[in-house]
Amino acid sequence: RISRDGIPPTSQMQLEFARSLGKSGSRDVVLELLRDGDVKSTLADRLWKEFSQVAVSSAATGEEWNTKFSEQGPFDMTFGTMDIFFGGLEGLIGSPSVHVLAAMRAEHSDAPDSTIKWTTGNYGVETTARTEWCFVYSPEEGPEQVGLTSWPTETKNADEHKRRKPRDRSALNHILADLNRKLKDLNQVELDVTELLGAVLYTGPMFEKYNTVNRGGALNTEQPEF
Repeated sequence: RISRDGIPPTSQMQLEFARSLGKSGSRDVVLELLRDGDVKSTLADRLWKEFSQVAVSSAATGEEWNTKFSEQGPFDMTFGTMDIFFGGLEGLIGSPSVHVLAAMRAEHSDAPDSTIKWTTGNYGVETTARTEWCFVYSPEEGPEQVGLTSWPTETKNADEHKRRKPRDRSALNHILADLNRKLKDLNQVELDVTELLGAVLYTGPMFEKYNTVNRGGALNTEQPEF
């Protein structure tokens, strides 16, 4: 939170404030602070966002909705050193290739872990990185290209009619053209096909692998081995 003078409080300042409030403050002071901070408005915004997500959820019961998140289990945050912070992603996974599409294909299809199966915690999809790449990039060739008779699909938390389906290249091109039309109207930089492919991959099972690296999994040997 930003203080009245525009200076973000440090953790030490917050600790000292909490101690001071506990020693010489009162319930009325806390209540006044909550009113002054417009907590009701902030809470209403957060609740409305959650209610909107519940409205379009495929969960049939409250238990099923809760299971979607609780089955993922607890996890530990990982802290790195200042060298790692300033090194950024390049320090963890190396510099990106200028041949983006070829690099994306290689990282998903030809890496040591490309054919290692895992099951997503949210929808129970058992898949591999290579399978996900083919599902998004070349679905026209069918699941047979990765030795399957059908594409991996959700096994929980999704009604049958809401389960994922592959989009062929013409459908992706249509989506890309529509997005770029909107971006152009807003005088924004347009997307290329690699950015769209990355976004589609992230909305599927690959988000678990991506987050494992981007959120520090590369530093923690206790993270799942994908």
